[in-house]
Amino acid sequence: MNKLVVSLLSVFVLGVFAQSAFALPAVAKLWIEDAYAKSPVAEAAKEAKCNVCHFGTSKKNRNDYGQALSTLGVTKANYDALKDDPDKLNTTLKGLFKKCEAAKSVTGKTFGELIQTGKLPGTAPEGEN
Repeated sequence: MNKLVVSLLSVFVLGVFAQSAFALPAVAKLWIEDAYAKSPVAEAAKEAKCNVCHFGTSKKNRNDYGQALSTLGVTKANYDALKDDPDKLNTTLKGLFKKCEAAKSVTGKTFGELIQTGKLPGTAPEGEN
């Protein structure tokens, strides 16, 4: 009985950590190396990597741009639903990136305006970095 309890507890703990560590590196790669590779923000994005959409060290921390993308549908569930069809996944993500350009950042400018001026679109909440 003890072995069963320990085994179940181990599976539960691993499941919790696996979910909390999940990130979408394929989305970041598409954003940096394809969708915005020739834009004024390309170099800054290559340096920022995941921090185009996140801030700090936890991938749970999304800046305003990451939150906007998530609201539009850049989520783990949608990624999982499309990951077996890379062409559809890339087309869908690029469409969501484009749609997000019209949304306003906390700076008052649209994310698209920031991208076109070479600035990273995301802003961390005040007091966070």
